[in-house]
Amino acid sequence: MARRRGISPFVATVVLVAITLALGGVLYTQFKQMVSAEVRNPSLSLVDANVGQDGKTLLIDVKNDGNVQLTLSEVLFQYQSTSEHFSIGGNASVLAGTATIGPGDIASLRFTLSGVTLPSFSAFTLTLVSDQLARAFSVQA
Repeated sequence: MARRRGISPFVATVVLVAITLALGGVLYTQFKQMVSAEVRNPSLSLVDANVGQDGKTLLIDVKNDGNVQLTLSEVLFQYQSTSEHFSIGGNASVLAGTATIGPGDIASLRFTLSGVTLPSFSAFTLTLVSDQLARAFSVQA
């Protein structure tokens, strides 16, 4: 009677571990793309802020850095003890783009201060409010 030889337990373990790692790697790459596409990441950045020569007109450029569409609704301005509220489409106008900003898009806004005239090189805070987040920026202009 002929004796049949199999593979050693060590080689069998190495083969099973290699197959498991390969299968895990394939599943990870497939599901990582699916999960990252589903994660909502709203984000805004202030690209540029300029104060007009009159010290009352502010021009700002806002970029949607996230992966979801955002609709800007208001801008809050604070300088020393003065704060003003601007609503998009009301007392703040959109110069370029729209109040609804898609991922990677930029909107330009203009609004005029009524309670204060900004001197040169003044620091103030702008808070941008959208349907999904609010973000404050310290500005030196």
